[in-house]
Amino acid sequence: MQTNAENRTSDELDAILDELTIDQIRFVIARQDCSTDREAAKMIGLSEGTVYRWGGEVKRAVQLMIHDGVITALKLRRRSLAKAMAVKVKGLDSKDARLQQNVSTEIIEWELGKAQQAVDLTSNGEPIRLEVVWDESTPETAT
Repeated sequence: MQTNAENRTSDELDAILDELTIDQIRFVIARQDCSTDREAAKMIGLSEGTVYRWGGEVKRAVQLMIHDGVITALKLRRRSLAKAMAVKVKGLDSKDARLQQNVSTEIIEWELGKAQQAVDLTSNGEPIRLEVVWDESTPETAT
């Protein structure tokens, strides 16, 4: 369970991330693994000058992410969803029939759910034997 301070941190980070670009969010994430802004910028292929021109919101996001990386991950996932779906749907146009079938099945199951599956209630082809044991020491209750 989060404390009030943790909730405020999460809420502040959530609000800041709404305002940042994808490159800025990538920098915030990279900065967690780097000891300097320069190193993080290089890691994700941005110029050092670009990073230094960004305002205090990016620096604040870096500070807050130390306490709550989950919020950043969820924001990035949500922003990437449309792109990921476009890639998935492109598989429908593949020349590979198996890939088309797999993508089609996956999309159908997302929307309609999986087809009903038969459930095997046997053990090695034999019916499962159930045995009910009554414990005489347990008092009966009226129903």
